[in-house]
Amino acid sequence: MKKYLWNHKLTVPMAVVLLTSMIAAGCSTSEKTPAQESASAKPAATQEPRGKIVASVYERNNIPPEEGNWEKNRWVEWINKNGPTDVKYVTVPRWESLPKFNALFATNSAPDLILEYDTGYRNQWYSQKMLMPLDDVIAKYSTTYKELMTQFPQLKKLGTKDDGKLYEFGKVNPLTSGHRIYIREDWLQKLNLQKPKTTEEFYNVAKAFASQDPDGNGKGDTFGLNLSGNANSIISHMFGYGEVAWRFEGNTFIHEWDRLKAATDFQKSLFDAGVADKDFLADKNGEKAKQDFLAGKLGMYLFQDISASDYDAFVKNNGGGKLAILPLPKSSFGQFSPVISSPIQMVGAINAGSKDPQAVMKYVDFMMKPETARTLQNGLEGVNWNKDAAGCPSPIDAEKNKKEISYTGDLNMMASTLLYGKCSFTAQKPQTTDSLKALRELALQSEAAYVTKERPIPTLKPEYLPVLTQELSLIVKNADQPIKDIWARSIVSGKTYSAEQAYKDAKDAWEKAGGAKVDAFYTKWYETNKANAFLLDDLYKFGEDAVKLYANK
Repeated sequence: MKKYLWNHKLTVPMAVVLLTSMIAAGCSTSEKTPAQESASAKPAATQEPRGKIVASVYERNNIPPEEGNWEKNRWVEWINKNGPTDVKYVTVPRWESLPKFNALFATNSAPDLILEYDTGYRNQWYSQKMLMPLDDVIAKYSTTYKELMTQFPQLKKLGTKDDGKLYEFGKVNPLTSGHRIYIREDWLQKLNLQKPKTTEEFYNVAKAFASQDPDGNGKGDTFGLNLSGNANSIISHMFGYGEVAWRFEGNTFIHEWDRLKAATDFQKSLFDAGVADKDFLADKNGEKAKQDFLAGKLGMYLFQDISASDYDAFVKNNGGGKLAILPLPKSSFGQFSPVISSPIQMVGAINAGSKDPQAVMKYVDFMMKPETARTLQNGLEGVNWNKDAAGCPSPIDAEKNKKEISYTGDLNMMASTLLYGKCSFTAQKPQTTDSLKALRELALQSEAAYVTKERPIPTLKPEYLPVLTQELSLIVKNADQPIKDIWARSIVSGKTYSAEQAYKDAKDAWEKAGGAKVDAFYTKWYETNKANAFLLDDLYKFGEDAVKLYANK
């Protein structure tokens, strides 16, 4: 029987744990063995009382009605039955979590366990002294997370704030691609084009897709690409502008402007050439672009991982349509990759006002165990999945799982999937349907194209930057949207508002907001901490080490 890894040691699979628990609880209908009779004659051991906590969970409105809600569904019940702590969930809107959390803090009703992906939000609560130091909590009450920190000391490094204390829980995962460029390989073949390798070739291919009737319906109804959704980020990465506005150049930490101006000018040229939807700014969440892609109207789709149902819809609507992954073309600044995952990601904290941090820690340990995480990700063995030839979970009934498991991702927010061993890597993704086989192939192409230090992401990821003071955070917040609006206006304004003018206006807005203080803070931090900070080289080294340690286990 395949064992699941924990710190290079073998652990008992969940099925055995559950069976043992049932026998110990006297749930078996068979007669007691002598050993059981003897055990039952002894006084029962005193059990610690179960704690009660409140934990946050993102509300995405994705729970099927027949499954219930975040007050009651099969997995909430499973966690409360099998876990060490009684937990109640309070929901926060995924894309509007900050105001909800702030309102909860303001009314002293914030959850005991705060789960939030956004580093800036967590930093804000730390600076406002809303979070509890975790050093003593982990030392006294933790088993699983304490061991994880021993194996991966980077967790302590990244969870520790400027006062020298640990405030955040994190997880470890394989290094994978985030954003992608899907390109219609069948359209390239029809128009006798090659995959573009430079930004100039990229522009020409996008223009051909928009103007040369690649779908053969005799109508001018195709676009070269989308500019909404993830497109702005992907094109910015193409020109060496990453997830944050600051990057390293030699021994200097600088605020980047020239690369963002170049990326904006390129998007402006695409827009002016008519290769994208003219109303892309109204497509706030990228849904219109998605529908265009599924309907076969996009030659290149700048997005992230597409779902099996979306892939099925694409195939249904586009007989003979063939997708491939396009490495980011080389620009005048070099060749880069789009957003990739954070192999070490801090995701959780304890409310400073929590009355029972021991119960919170027990819950965190339980949710981080590989067998718990595996169950929440895949369902129950024999019910939702069986082992495949590699010993990894393979769905029994994809449609059944879609209803019963599709909404559990946020419950699994603390899962260190790296500890699944080879089952956490793309090469072992299930291939039980044609669409899953195709998606696995696209995922492998994506990792080959983007997860490599030969074509790195251009800047440090935001979660690895230091905590800004409340004053500096407010400066960034106040300047962020106005500057984004400036660049967006330039893209759609033709000759009346150039990228050069947007560049000047954006820098002026930054200076007026007090941005020089932020630049000075990061410059000083880098000068002082560059020898010990978690930098891009550390990120790629962690990814390489993870493959060596776990990819074949």
